[in-house]
Amino acid sequence: MEETAMALIRLNKVSKTFSQGLFQGFSEKPVLENIDLTIHPGEFLALKGKSGAGKTTLLKIILGLLEPTSGEVQLMGLSPHLPESKTRIGVVFQEASLPENMTAKELIQLVRSYYPDPLSTEEVIRAVNLTDEEQNTWATQLPGGGKQRLYFGKALAGKPALLILDEPTRNLDEDAYKEFWRQVARCRERGVTVLMVTHSESDLNRLNQLATRIVTLHKITEAPASGQLSQQILRDTPAATPVPAESIEMEPSLVPSQLQRFTTLFKQQLWAEGLQILRTPTFLLGILFFAGFSAFLPGQGDSAKQAILSFGGILLLTVAIDRLGKRVAVERRDRWSRFLRSTPLPPAIYLAVKICTTLLVCAVSLLLILVLGGGLHQVQASIGEWILLFLSLLIGVIPFALLGLGLSYLIDPKSYDAVAGLALPIGLSTSGAFPLSKSSFVQDLVAFSPFFHYQQLTLWAAGLEGYDQHIWLHILWLLWASIVFGLATAWAYRRDQAVQ
Repeated sequence: MEETAMALIRLNKVSKTFSQGLFQGFSEKPVLENIDLTIHPGEFLALKGKSGAGKTTLLKIILGLLEPTSGEVQLMGLSPHLPESKTRIGVVFQEASLPENMTAKELIQLVRSYYPDPLSTEEVIRAVNLTDEEQNTWATQLPGGGKQRLYFGKALAGKPALLILDEPTRNLDEDAYKEFWRQVARCRERGVTVLMVTHSESDLNRLNQLATRIVTLHKITEAPASGQLSQQILRDTPAATPVPAESIEMEPSLVPSQLQRFTTLFKQQLWAEGLQILRTPTFLLGILFFAGFSAFLPGQGDSAKQAILSFGGILLLTVAIDRLGKRVAVERRDRWSRFLRSTPLPPAIYLAVKICTTLLVCAVSLLLILVLGGGLHQVQASIGEWILLFLSLLIGVIPFALLGLGLSYLIDPKSYDAVAGLALPIGLSTSGAFPLSKSSFVQDLVAFSPFFHYQQLTLWAAGLEGYDQHIWLHILWLLWASIVFGLATAWAYRRDQAVQ
């Protein structure tokens, strides 16, 4: 092999130990110990082992989805936590999930946008033989064989030099199983390097004809003295075009195109999120229906303005904390977020799009509340005053959207509804709108709540009684809360990556 060729995967003394909970006495369970593994271009490596040996754990570490306890990992010559390390990688997971309310063609269009030099949508469709009918079918409703072709289409969209397959034949019907191996054979004909994890005997029969190496991962308690990995070389590695290390680096002259790519990524992700919302009528209509209740609020004049203000604030906080966090929690539960982390999509773009779509939903809902409530209840205010109130309510909710995002990564997805449901009562009780106690100590504590400063900001914008004449203090406090919640969200995202 030429010296310019780079190892696609390199593991050096990688170990992983999991901390166990209360019922296991807070003990530690080692799964991987001092794993050394290198995969070069052109190889087809099959990784097998008993259930529980740590195969999927090792794969997650390779992809940067899980942090090793110790050791060094390189993917395409880079840290696997960098999005740039995944620009030439395609992945098919063992338990794959697909987003709701997107056709197969739309999903391919979305996934290919994550890569700097992808195949066209038509090239992907031809490569995996999706029929016209399958292209326009909801991705989640494709039959077994069609769904398997779509999984491969996602993996091939970025012109991968390396294909990583995690027990991809598990639970496949006969047609899907045959389709899987047809796709693998086509990838090998194109010179794609393959790492496939399996413990299926039927897979091993086929791998004996295709693989260059079969590596066995032994359970740590059953490993021989030589280590957890043992290997069998089946055939020489066919010649492959090496991937030079310098091909990953970005030349300074390419910075504008990189910025353009980030813009494209943002637009495509925003388009996908928008489709999800527009095609989820229960979510959208529920929020708009709730906003429509502003027409039935009591009072006239300033009393009606106070009711509209409170009603709008409650709706926006519900969308920002409860609904936004719930959407992310569902994506974590369904493992769609895991797939996104295996692509070059930068986490900052993913999170920014979540915030933007939330603000768009809030803006539409708030506009409906102000138009219906203000018009029907004869609230006297100039256009400038309405705009100020609209912007104060909308911009002021940003720190709470960041809070919802952070909670979605800290809380188990199955428990998110229960925990997030407490946020609104806590917010109302600490906003100062309903005094909890006349105690000065309690009042001082309330002054530390970002909900209190949000309420004061909106009272200032509405020109209502109760405003304490410290607008810059409230603006700076909300800005500080945004920074704190933003940093906490980034930490929670990395923590989720380390412990999942």
